[in-house]
Amino acid sequence: MERYVEQLLGDIACATEDVDVPYAFQECSIHDWIPDEEENRSAPRRMLEEWRRIRQARLPPDDRLTDEQLHRILDALKSMLDAYNWSFVLQIQVPERVQYQAIRDNFNQEAVVKQWHMGFFKLCRPGTPHGKCALRKFCQCKFYAELFANFEDDDLTPEEERARALEIEVDHLQKKYGRDWKKYYPYHLDPEYDDENGNPSDYGVGKESDVDDDDWWKH
Repeated sequence: MERYVEQLLGDIACATEDVDVPYAFQECSIHDWIPDEEENRSAPRRMLEEWRRIRQARLPPDDRLTDEQLHRILDALKSMLDAYNWSFVLQIQVPERVQYQAIRDNFNQEAVVKQWHMGFFKLCRPGTPHGKCALRKFCQCKFYAELFANFEDDDLTPEEERARALEIEVDHLQKKYGRDWKKYYPYHLDPEYDDENGNPSDYGVGKESDVDDDDWWKH
């Protein structure tokens, strides 16, 4: 299997380097910019297998791979998807085997060849019930549906709305970054970090500079 994995990784690397997206990278004027919704309707569409020349059938079942082999293939697939502006993006932490299964199960999908906006790999087929997609219990849609279920019709004060936003953001960070979540703490949502005038934390951006004048760049 290792020889096959090495060959597959080589083919994925070639597909990544030889990305063929003339529409996405053609020279254009900012005056041609269009909203994301319009681009979704008008942009060309291509099947992933044809576009990237990597067939779904070539991706081994996860139970045939060691953890190390799976990690290498998953990392290569993500880099390839990024190169084609059809990125595989998750909002919460998901085990790598589940991530690989999700990509493999949904690999033969139609991608939008976007020029102006980010494209995202589709995790769910239309009409798939929450929790029944390839991510199973790690379903992103289910996570957010449950998160907001108790807040749809509440009549909250600004203070309560901010407290709710802090709770939601902290919960999201804990799930996404695990033990490292505090590195990304949303100080601007926590009233304990407001300044003496009640303004939310600006993460130090508003602090006075050591330079006293606005002509520092001339020196």
